Amino acid sequence: MICLQGGAEFGADCFAMDAALVQEAHRRGRTGPIVISALAGAPGREYDTANNNGIRHFSATVESLTSDHEPLSVVAAPDARADSAGALAALESASIIVLPGGSPSRLLGALQDFAIDALLRRFLDSGGILMGASAGAMVLCERTWLPDRGRIDDGLGLVPQALVLPHWSPDGLSRLAAFGGAGTGITVLGLPEQSGVMVEITDSGTTFTAHGARESTIVEANGPTHAVRVGDCLTLPARIGP
Repeated sequence: MICLQGGAEFGADCFAMDAALVQEAHRRGRTGPIVISALAGAPGREYDTANNNGIRHFSATVESLTSDHEPLSVVAAPDARADSAGALAALESASIIVLPGGSPSRLLGALQDFAIDALLRRFLDSGGILMGASAGAMVLCERTWLPDRGRIDDGLGLVPQALVLPHWSPDGLSRLAAFGGAGTGITVLGLPEQSGVMVEITDSGTTFTAHGARESTIVEANGPTHAVRVGDCLTLPARIGP
């Protein structure tokens, strides 16, 4: 399972959405920790601050749940840019991996440079749960907007046929068009802050279920625009051919 969030992660309106991730981890029999890796932030203070915010938020989320299961611990991964072996070991142990916001270019580079992209694919295949917020959500998709580089580029492709516009406002599509659009066959996911979608991918298509404070906007490639209210879902068929 993948959860894509639009930003302002770790806010109060994210509790229910993130609690659903913890409950799903229990349902799947996952017992490893929730691991935060803020690689979209600069090394040092930015990385540590985002990780600490994530630890506080998810620790409170876990504590708020009544469950027969052993509570999941919440930890920060070592910064892969300083300790790649330690970071990979921490992420390998996770039940839930959390990628907070920051710079999508910085995050994408770090995930690729330290083979974390391949780890995330294995993690999802094994039943792990992956949450990305803002930049974290952007890079998980087939295409990603890199504002600092002024272009659309390939993301990790873990969510096929999609591109995320975080901190959603309707003028996002106009700004995206100025960069040449998302690309052929790409669905745009407009995700407000403290809101997002749970993504379930099958061979026949992708289902997006809206969570959080506000509805999400899904703009189909060459098709209609959908306002997906919290609790509702939208299933789009898989693209056939190139």
